[in-house]
Amino acid sequence: MLLPSASASLPAASTAPSDSGFDTSTFSEHILKNSLLVQVADALDIDPGLTYRTDPSLRIWYKKYNAYNEAVAKLTQMKATSTWTLADIGRTELINIFGGWSYWHSHVSSAFGNIQNHKLMVKWLEREDDDDEPSDLEIWHLQKTNYTFKDLGIWKKEGTLDKIYQKKLKEKELKGKGKAKARQNERKEKNRKVLSGDSVDEAETSKKGKKLSGGNSKKSVSKSSGSKFKK
Repeated sequence: MLLPSASASLPAASTAPSDSGFDTSTFSEHILKNSLLVQVADALDIDPGLTYRTDPSLRIWYKKYNAYNEAVAKLTQMKATSTWTLADIGRTELINIFGGWSYWHSHVSSAFGNIQNHKLMVKWLEREDDDDEPSDLEIWHLQKTNYTFKDLGIWKKEGTLDKIYQKKLKEKELKGKGKAKARQNERKEKNRKVLSGDSVDEAETSKKGKKLSGGNSKKSVSKSSGSKFKK
């Protein structure tokens, strides 16, 4: 859905600090071109610094992603309580405040949609200073000036960007699988021996039972024969 362009019925965007504490003049150019977007961003307390599309930093895009989700929650609440007084907008318009709709779905939402499953990466993305932990080496196993969505995709799949470290991880994984397989075979062999031992015991018991049964039969026959002879 396309956003309506600025019209004469809408007041001009103010350059003074708003109630949210942000200076609306610091919004990006594509926001300032549409006064409705300025009002929406201001009403939802969206940081003007997150409306620029020129910073490729993963951390900035992660902040945009979280700010977008917060804006969605706030807009939903305001609509539910009938406190939203601006034009009716949806998620598409909110996405356009932070970045292009196509790029958002092809890169941002696909990258961060399941990021909470990677706790260490979340800590790295939320890191405020390069000297804070965890370090680049600890997470990526190499250092780069800038990390991209492609890098993040590789990391989520391989657990590293370092090919040598990746090889070590795979070797460790294969070694772990080998040990697990060995333990599994060991348990199977142990169970087989136990079952085999039970079968032998049952066979021995059966043989003993037959012997005892056979012996009792002979004794009975002998006694019976003897008594007939005496008569």
